Amino acid sequence: MPAAVAPASTAVSNGTSKMSSSTSSSSTAWKQIAAAKQQARLDQIPADWRLPSELLATANHTSGADLRSIPTSCGILSADEVAITATPVAEILAKLQARTWTSEAVTTAFCKRAAIAHQLVNCLTELFFDEAIAAAKEIDRQFAATGKPPGPLAGLPVSLKDNFNLKGKDSNLGFVTWINDPADHDSTLVTLLREQGAVLFCKTATPTAMMIAETVSNANGRTLNPFNTRITPGGSSGGESALLALRGSPLGVGTDIGGSIRIPCSFAGLWGLKPSFGRFPTGKCRSGLAGQEAVLSINGPMCNDADGLEIYAKTVVDTEPWHVDPKCVPIPWTPVSASSLPASLTLLVLTNNGIVTPTPPLQRALTHAVAKLRAAGHTVVEWDASLLASDTELFERGLHFIESFFRAEGGATVHSLMEASGEHEEWVEGLAATDADWGKTVKELWQIQAKRTAWAAELQERMRALVGGGHFDALISPVAAECSTTHDAYHHIFYTGCWNLMDMPGVVFPMANLAVDRQLDRADAQFAPKSENERKVWAQYSADELHGLPVCLQVVGQRLREEKTIAVARKIHADTA
Repeated sequence: MPAAVAPASTAVSNGTSKMSSSTSSSSTAWKQIAAAKQQARLDQIPADWRLPSELLATANHTSGADLRSIPTSCGILSADEVAITATPVAEILAKLQARTWTSEAVTTAFCKRAAIAHQLVNCLTELFFDEAIAAAKEIDRQFAATGKPPGPLAGLPVSLKDNFNLKGKDSNLGFVTWINDPADHDSTLVTLLREQGAVLFCKTATPTAMMIAETVSNANGRTLNPFNTRITPGGSSGGESALLALRGSPLGVGTDIGGSIRIPCSFAGLWGLKPSFGRFPTGKCRSGLAGQEAVLSINGPMCNDADGLEIYAKTVVDTEPWHVDPKCVPIPWTPVSASSLPASLTLLVLTNNGIVTPTPPLQRALTHAVAKLRAAGHTVVEWDASLLASDTELFERGLHFIESFFRAEGGATVHSLMEASGEHEEWVEGLAATDADWGKTVKELWQIQAKRTAWAAELQERMRALVGGGHFDALISPVAAECSTTHDAYHHIFYTGCWNLMDMPGVVFPMANLAVDRQLDRADAQFAPKSENERKVWAQYSADELHGLPVCLQVVGQRLREEKTIAVARKIHADTA
């Protein structure tokens, strides 16, 4: 996640168009490799799944077009395929198990819709539709032979972020040097999902090194937001969020080290779960910062409905992944229903972290949520950290820690990978600036980690004090200070990164019947930013640009209590409707 913005790159393509310089005589080798890979993806799409040029004309980063209606109106999907791809995860599984739908039909429908989505928003990195349909046919054969589904996810298509290794497929993570470098093994989660009957059918785009809060790289180009092509779908799981927003997948898996599941979900109106480390297996994946474990990267589900989160989580944990991934914790999944929660919850609502004030749609959403929750009988404690210098300093200190961890080797890893393409790639806009002088010795890194641990205890104690020294069921906050931004803008990540440092689970949910409104959410002309970070966020805010975009909040729960966090998020979602 970026802490500073580097100079702009002119080498990054937008949407599915080729890099502008890729065919010129002055093109460097890495540009040619990237352009060839991008074209090869498009060439894999069957001719009868391709969109006509007039529909592709607005699929660029300057048009501002809303692309969401195209998959259902373009004529490529049959009426049955439109119905299949609009169906929630739980209902798809029920129809598969009842044999109302075959896995082949469901998989084909999502492959076609994913192909449409990629042509519109450039969201995929690896397409293996033929393999997926063949796997679906085999699931149908086994079901017919045994009368039983071969696993709880039998026949369900699942998309994966690019860093999950699949044998024979690239995991380029935005680096040109990793194009045409297929994995020789499957990630632990890939093996597990296949054993549970999931049909893996595509991998989705990330920014360079998975370290930008939007999805853009030299290797893969730029991913667009289907709601408005001028705004970002977030990052680093932005390929997943864009695909899911176009319903090109029923369920996707992203990763999160500073907000990379939650920010894309919030920018596309999705549900998402960032678990505590150890609930889901992370073994045998590819990383742009391999060995950086001061802030642990996790993976979790992203989808259009809450049921999908729980179905995924229960399925994965029920396999007892601690037997195959030594970093998984041996805690069984114990479902918690929203109806089993106390009628009155104690909720802490962070309305401002003191560093960056949330923009107007989020302020309105928080005010709405507080009023609705209190009316529903919940105890709500509002926390505006900007009102107390010690609270602001607490969050500022945490932001310094996470930035220090991400920069601890001065950017040497990213630089070495960009140089490995044969010629140094041009720096990608949004990728944090680097400096060898930022590097830490082992002693310095240990000292920062010790301070981080003390800070976490201090923050936990402060939250307890706010609710009278006792227990609270969850914290509610914005996911980011903004609902989205135009491309290549600044992003403040500490409404999410804070909880990565704390290793606390978070669930993102879209507010029911609430979207950005150009009239209600005008910026206050009298607002005076108190810092450069805040100035950059508010300077780029435009209610006109974001009009109609869903507004999301996040629910943060206690560490390793994912089951309750999902249940609380469901209850809050219902009670704020």
